[in-house]
Amino acid sequence: MGMSLFVPRKKRSSKSNRSSKSKLIRRGRERERERERGRGRGRGRGRRREGDSFFAPEIPLDLVIEIMARLPGKSLMRFKCVSKLWSSLIRSRYFSNLYYTLASPRRPPRLYITVVDQFQRGCCSLMELEVCNNPHKSLLLSLKSSSSNTANKYFYQDLAVPGMGGRNVVILRGLLLYNVCSKACIYYPTTRESLYLPAVKSTIFPQKRIHNRVVYSFGHDPVLDQYKVFCTVVTASKYFKRITSEHWVLVLEAGGGSWKRVQFGLPHYPTGPGLCFDGVIYYLASTGMCREILVSFDVRCEKLNMIQVPHVVSEFGKDAGLIQYGGKPAIFDHTNLGGKGYADLWVLEGAGNWSTKSLVLPPCQIHLLHNNIGFRLQGTTQKGEVILVPCKFSSLSYILFYDLQKNNLKKIEIKGKLERITKPFFCVKLMDKSESIIHLET
Repeated sequence: MGMSLFVPRKKRSSKSNRSSKSKLIRRGRERERERERGRGRGRGRGRRREGDSFFAPEIPLDLVIEIMARLPGKSLMRFKCVSKLWSSLIRSRYFSNLYYTLASPRRPPRLYITVVDQFQRGCCSLMELEVCNNPHKSLLLSLKSSSSNTANKYFYQDLAVPGMGGRNVVILRGLLLYNVCSKACIYYPTTRESLYLPAVKSTIFPQKRIHNRVVYSFGHDPVLDQYKVFCTVVTASKYFKRITSEHWVLVLEAGGGSWKRVQFGLPHYPTGPGLCFDGVIYYLASTGMCREILVSFDVRCEKLNMIQVPHVVSEFGKDAGLIQYGGKPAIFDHTNLGGKGYADLWVLEGAGNWSTKSLVLPPCQIHLLHNNIGFRLQGTTQKGEVILVPCKFSSLSYILFYDLQKNNLKKIEIKGKLERITKPFFCVKLMDKSESIIHLET
């Protein structure tokens, strides 16, 4: 479904959120007064005498807002048809932010798996899959958790959406962003709508280098309440001896947006999409010859910055990825987790300084890791557990959750047969926070 861009205004603060709420309440009270005047003329349906009893008065709008903010997202989508007032309330940015923070009870976690046939239509490598112009066979799988509390919970497939899904999946505030060839798509799980963003007009791909890539990251500025998509277009020669990169940003706003170039003097090759928290996008990148750096992008100021990573992390062959740990960017190195039973954690403390600690897995849990199966890091849960997924789709009958605080590894099964694609590339992401009801205009 073709959609226009988000409703977010260019400048939105807590003060403007309060003004939005007051406007909604004022509008509701005006309509209540109109109904009261109608009742006085005998046309109302409110408080009427029938014998010795009275009909209950209408619920105040403030209380209606508090009640609606705790309902399931799918119910709210239906309630937009109740009246113009309810429709404008549910579509407002004030209410969507209130819903994201107050939604209760928390919904059970949901697992999203995007599967792409990486060798269809003549693409011979994963890198070409990101920059080609022929969408491949793809599938978006949604798996529901059996429980949010019990230790013996499992995931089971409850939805398969053919034609949806792609690479480099990012989850931000209840929304999914992923690559479709060289373009980006935002998927809205509550209404199952999609928003395809315009392609970046880069000129560096005609250089015909060995490695070409387009990486999208999703960011949110909590001060102005803006959503932005950050894109890096990069091409590199053999062995990454020469790298050329461009950086672009697009503000999601009503009426459509356009890509704006962001200048940065250090060419680099991102290893994957970034993580956004506290208004900053972080991602790992290579500057050539296995030199790793951490790049930060300030969503509000739209400025890039480079942070050196520990030298040991830059060593060739490391299975390390970026996570959020205690509200800070961290690098989790699980290279030796399966074979030797230990992992290393590097945490950015500020001013470019890193702290480190080693985690030794209890001997009774080593059997959960198979030596002949590699694992990919797929983010963290809301509780700070690292998510490890088998590298082979044929082995995707379970996922591992590693609690770094308690040094505890647990295995969660995936029950039932997942829908298959012949030669799949897949990405797994967990959504364990509130649903999002941010409105996409048609």
